[in-house]
Amino acid sequence: MIRSILLLLVLALPASANDLFLSQLQLERLGTVAAFDQGRVKSLDSLAASVMKRITGARKPTGTSNLTEMLDLAFRPEAWADRPTIYVKNKLVRAELAASMAKAGASNGDQESLVETGLVASRHLETPEASATLDRLSRDLMRTARPVEEIRSALSWVRPQVLRSLFTVVAPPDGGFESRWFTLDELTMGGMTAPIFSGIDSEVRRKSIGHWEALTSAWSEGDADAVNASAAALADLLPLVNPDPEIYPSSARLSWESWYFRNGNLTLFWLAYGFALAPLLMAVVFQWRGAMRLGLGMFLVAVLLHTFSVGLRWWVSGRWPNSNMFEAVTTAAWFGAFFALLFEMLLPRSPIRGIVALGGAGTGMVALMCAHFMPLSLDPTISNMMPVLHDVWLYIHTNVIIFSYALIFMASVTAGIYLLWRGALLLRGQSQGTILHAGGGGTSMMLAGRSRSLGEVMDGATMILVELSFILLWAGIVMGAIWADHSWGRPWGWDPKEVFALNTFLVFAVLVHVRWRVRDKGLWTALLAVVGCAVMLFNWVVINFTIAGLHSYA
Repeated sequence: MIRSILLLLVLALPASANDLFLSQLQLERLGTVAAFDQGRVKSLDSLAASVMKRITGARKPTGTSNLTEMLDLAFRPEAWADRPTIYVKNKLVRAELAASMAKAGASNGDQESLVETGLVASRHLETPEASATLDRLSRDLMRTARPVEEIRSALSWVRPQVLRSLFTVVAPPDGGFESRWFTLDELTMGGMTAPIFSGIDSEVRRKSIGHWEALTSAWSEGDADAVNASAAALADLLPLVNPDPEIYPSSARLSWESWYFRNGNLTLFWLAYGFALAPLLMAVVFQWRGAMRLGLGMFLVAVLLHTFSVGLRWWVSGRWPNSNMFEAVTTAAWFGAFFALLFEMLLPRSPIRGIVALGGAGTGMVALMCAHFMPLSLDPTISNMMPVLHDVWLYIHTNVIIFSYALIFMASVTAGIYLLWRGALLLRGQSQGTILHAGGGGTSMMLAGRSRSLGEVMDGATMILVELSFILLWAGIVMGAIWADHSWGRPWGWDPKEVFALNTFLVFAVLVHVRWRVRDKGLWTALLAVVGCAVMLFNWVVINFTIAGLHSYA
């Protein structure tokens, strides 16, 4: 692990005049211009982030912005000939390619870089030895075919002509939203006489062509000052091609979208939840009032930051963020955290004060950590919603389901604390009868006037969260059947995700009924809450990523 970090730091250090040139570039304003990509008008920074993710994964080989690296690959491919650029995620494929590199005479350092960081120079993937290895691995459909496909896709994306063709920043001069956007290369080739660009003001067209040619020339020569001047000029000129607000988004929206992606999709807000966890845990375990006030205050800040993140993505994308895994996970966590905040505000004297916030903080922290540290699995790219999802029942069904998932995870947090408490009592030598008396009070104990043990409080909180999630999950499944009937013409089709959503519901149905029959209610409730969370996570993670089905896009 330490070696991997050191290698990544070495890769990011300025090692040459080329890297010094890149570090002097100031492309922030250019990153806020509009670009058309995959049916959506987005900021150029957003486009660059989605393109570079396909090439370098979550790595930044030069330590600069995605836009800087994308343009450098397009204008100076020779500077990247020996730089580790292509990201190989699968470790088995890394080992096989490292062996092929050894046969081709690659240095030990290049082989080690690939194995440790996953990055490899494209020239090492174009040797006969590497090609033969990739051909062989592509035939293993279960383990390595998809990683090989991703590598070959990255090799095609990294070509300068492909990257330049993606620079679609010239709005249609006279057309509507469905009209084609153009690249600056196309504008330059059309010159001042091409009829297709006649709708552009002649002065805007002339200056745009001139600054684009100056930028590409200065970039090739390594003249950072000239590049910065031309980039700033283009940032002013391109919105003037067609300033119609129906075609060209507002500068505020584009600037915020660019800022959002430059700041890691705001997933670092997981730290705010993490900071709130410690005082909340101390308040719950030791009943410290000061820790409770501090923890709830920090939790309030974390929820407000998370709300800002979700709201900003909602405004930038023009739709509620719940159409891919990144959005589903982060929005589900927001639902849970916001519910916890409302619970703490509306029921300040509840016996489980602080515990629901503790579960919400744990849920928010884990969700945003996953989004931050696994950007390849939870792709943060903002894309258009699939046509099948344009149904009012989608918004009802999906939001209810992911809200129930958040409550299920929160219940597993309180159940986990209960199980730790039970384990601590057993280690102290407490008798089984004492444990049964001290834990497993459930929601009825919340109404009792006597003092309560930590186990009773945790069990009560778990049951409240389980009961709410049970109702929401049932409602979500029913609404999903209505949506499926609207979209696919049948309410139920034994799709893998439908089946495991039902399995999750059945686990909690068993929990609710088993609790009435067993003597050790607290233990069985906690165990089944954890099992139910595991089934939910299997449904949400394994089904989405490894098992093909109608819900694989989710």
